[in-house]
Amino acid sequence: MRKIITAILVSLMMIIALLAITNPDRKNYRMFDYTEGRLKHDYVIFSIYQQTGFTVSRDSQYHIYQRYVGIGTLFFEIKPLKIKVSNM
Repeated sequence: MRKIITAILVSLMMIIALLAITNPDRKNYRMFDYTEGRLKHDYVIFSIYQQTGFTVSRDSQYHIYQRYVGIGTLFFEIKPLKIKVSNM
């Protein structure tokens, strides 16, 4: 039983280390920093990027920012951020 737990822990540590090494922000990819967006959160195994420009919702009540998560060397679009526009 002890050998199985040790093997599982070592495998888990190796997977986390591999994802940390291939984290997009570790290599400082400037694709999002300069053209499409900026780095918002950098975690050990993934990074979250947010689009600098926004689009307006159909009812003109929200600004919608596209967000991406970088895992390994790939980027995936996640749920956009909606910010309510205040009427001044």
